[in-house]
This record gives sequence, C-alpha cells and structure tokens, in this order.
Amino acid sequence: MSNMDFPYRIERTRNRTSSALFEGDGVLIRLAGRLSAREEQRHIASLLKRMARRYADHRASQVIDPFRPLIRGNGIFPIALSDGTTQIFVIEDGKRTSAQKSEQGWSVRRGTKSTDTDFRKFLWRAMSVSVQPQMEEEVRRINALTFGARVTQVKLRHMLRRFGSCGPEGRITLNTALLFVPVELRTYVIIHELAHILHSDHSRAFWASVESVLPAYKEYRKTLQTYRLSD
Repeated sequence: MSNMDFPYRIERTRNRTSSALFEGDGVLIRLAGRLSAREEQRHIASLLKRMARRYADHRASQVIDPFRPLIRGNGIFPIALSDGTTQIFVIEDGKRTSAQKSEQGWSVRRGTKSTDTDFRKFLWRAMSVSVQPQMEEEVRRINALTFGARVTQVKLRHMLRRFGSCGPEGRITLNTALLFVPVELRTYVIIHELAHILHSDHSRAFWASVESVLPAYKEYRKTLQTYRLSD
C-alpha cells in the first residue's frame, strides 16, 4: 500500500516528538515543533509508512455510530443499547435544536441551522444525560466487587480518542460509546480505569491489578481495538 492510498492531514505542534493517529477514514500527522523542512518530510514519510501497515485493520473496524439514521430525517427511532435496553428518539424540525426527556428517551427538535456534525454531538450529549445514573451505579458496583478504590466522581460523555480516562483524586470519565459495545468490553474499560486510581501509569503493577480481577483482560482489550469511534 502506498502512502497516497488513504487521506491524511498535517498538524504542526509544539510537541517534542511527532505522532500519528487515525481520524475518521484518514490519518492525522502531528508534527513536532522546530523541525526543518527536510526533517518534516522525513517524519511525515516515516509516520505514513507506519500507519499504512495498520490502515486495513482500521478500515475493517466497527464504527460506533448509532445516530446515523437520525441524521437523515424525522421520525421515531429506537436506539438499542448493548445491555438489551432501548432509548427512543423522536426527531422533528424546529427553529432551534432542543430536547425534552421522556420516559423512554427523548423528544428532539432539530434547528434549521444545525449541521449534521452539530446535531450528532447534541444527540450524544442527550444519550449521556439519559444513562449517566445507571453508568455511575455500574462503576460503583464493579468497584465494590473488585478494588474498593476511592471513586470521587463518574462522568459519561462522548469522546473521540479514548474509551475512558481516570483523572486526579479518583475522577473517572467513560465514553458514551461504551453503551454500544458488548457489556464485557465495557466492564474491562471500567476495571482498567479503576485500576488507574491505584496505579497512575501502565506499569507491571497496573496490569497485574487488572489481571487479578479480570484474567481474560488481554482478549477483551484486543477485541475493543476492533471498534472505531465516530465524531
């Protein structure tokens, strides 16, 4: 595969090293600061070559985009979650984008000036609000059965780069996209982030903690990598 077989864009940064990551169906090259023109070209060529080896797997991954049907028009849309529950979204036109919570989901009006990207972000935020209490309860239940770590906050929001994160003082953030992967994979992410309360890095001690409560974590981690986040 040649470098030009997939789209890419370049972003210049102040970072000490250059890096690359997948962005949609293409690649984002993030160049280090203070590079000469020749060094930039060398970094770009090296990173594109590296990403080309992984591009086929990336394209074959399953995109998590549950709101694609809702972008196309109005109507009643049942959104199935991986735990077997369903959220109902009723989409209508409106002067501005707004949403009202119902017993089964949301009644949403899409504003005339709302772009597809903006509307998709709005729907992700609505879904996050709907399921926040259940996800927080799930995290605390798993924590009580495993590490018993000090969890100070649990947040649910849609992210483009990661499935979860653990901030200082036990603040855990989970990607709303986890609602659409098998439950065992979501459990792995929760355990991964809980383990970060005990170990801030990915040291041997960290992975030993994960393995102590989830012996098959390597299998789940590998499977999770077959899913791709959408914008």
